Amino acid sequence: MISPEKNANETPTTMTLRVLTLNVEGIEGDESRQADLRNAIAAINPDLLSLQEVVRNDSYDQLSQLLGDTGLIGVHDLDLINTQSAGTALATRWPASQVVGQLLPGHPLMPSPNALAAVIPLPIGVNVLFMAVKPYWPLNGEALRCRDALAITELESTLRQAAPAIIAGDFDAVPTADCMQFFAGRRVLDGRSTHYLNAWDVAGDGGPGYTWTTENPGVTKFIDSGLIESGHARRIDHILVHGPEGHVIVWGEDKLKVEQRVRAVITSCEVVFREPPVSDHYGVLAEIELSRVEP
Repeated sequence: MISPEKNANETPTTMTLRVLTLNVEGIEGDESRQADLRNAIAAINPDLLSLQEVVRNDSYDQLSQLLGDTGLIGVHDLDLINTQSAGTALATRWPASQVVGQLLPGHPLMPSPNALAAVIPLPIGVNVLFMAVKPYWPLNGEALRCRDALAITELESTLRQAAPAIIAGDFDAVPTADCMQFFAGRRVLDGRSTHYLNAWDVAGDGGPGYTWTTENPGVTKFIDSGLIESGHARRIDHILVHGPEGHVIVWGEDKLKVEQRVRAVITSCEVVFREPPVSDHYGVLAEIELSRVEP
């Protein structure tokens, strides 16, 4: 959504991005679930979309099916990375000027965790970096997820644009995990630190915001397999926005100030696709207002 223009010939200075992340659980279940997924995504009408566990093979392209007639432009990890797919995909409302795919450290015996990054020119006259990520998933894999987090932030810093970067995906990590604490600026990994805002922490409803829980019928099958116990509930799907200190910091008149070309404000965040669920994960939707700061 773009704010009204005072002059039709002027570039607008403010817009709101709708950002959605969802693990779609591949092609599990009957065929009707794919139609439900497609309809649910279309109803949200996102501008930036991060999807995980998206199937693509010689006979089926789930990404193109899910995007339908949304007008979103999609890219799958197999478009960029020649290895065992983790099914990571992203889609954008506007054509990207650059798209990069990168393997994450992960584990050699697992589908390759990876990150996709797209540089997107926005209608307000600046670029934003949007990343879709799928780190290592096992419950006992936090050490590898920390390595993945370092690789994600290194890629983000390499491609960073004027607008604060947005990273979305199934991180398979709760907010108190070491890797998520690192993203939040509360933990140092390998002598490095960073700072991203978690959309739910800023603009959620104050509840736990669980996205993978046995309240979802799609998760109960994992109880029978012994992977989890009944009552299991975690918030592992996240939307992160880089903090303003990722831009230029200067001293002026004995005061610290941040010179930003674009300010990002997370105005809302909600867990979506709960009633009825369309996957074993719930989705996360955030609205982020971007304002171009005039010099």
